[in-house]
Amino acid sequence: MNVTPQQSIVLLEDIDAAFVSREERKDVQLAYDGSSRLTFSGLLNMLDGVASSEARILFMTTNYLERLDPALIRPGRVDYKEYIGYASEEQIIKAFTRFYPQEDTEMAIQFKDRLLLETKQVSMAMLQGYFLLYKNNPKEALKNINQFRKRI
Repeated sequence: MNVTPQQSIVLLEDIDAAFVSREERKDVQLAYDGSSRLTFSGLLNMLDGVASSEARILFMTTNYLERLDPALIRPGRVDYKEYIGYASEEQIIKAFTRFYPQEDTEMAIQFKDRLLLETKQVSMAMLQGYFLLYKNNPKEALKNINQFRKRI
């Protein structure tokens, strides 16, 4: 972080895998114990201590918020938390119409209805991956919706 330029965006993906919460330390062993030179104290200093710097936006992602040490996500270190869940019906329709702008909204609604018959939970990443399989053929995307889980 010392050499990261100002006016930049930094992404720390799966931050829960970097450290075990102090409360769980006795119960959970790191997958790659000892393979990282980064310490928890060093990470906290990078965020708002001696090693921190201004004019950067930092994103951290996790699938397990409850595993994060409270010191890491306390107010002042984490300014904003956003849950990104599964796609809503409206998001599915919008994604379809943005990916296939030449198609009408009725086809997007058909796609959404048939998709939700196949699966109740779909992430935006899964949806995008499926659209890429049929990037030039929305009719095939609709026709093969029963293959959704198998194709991605």
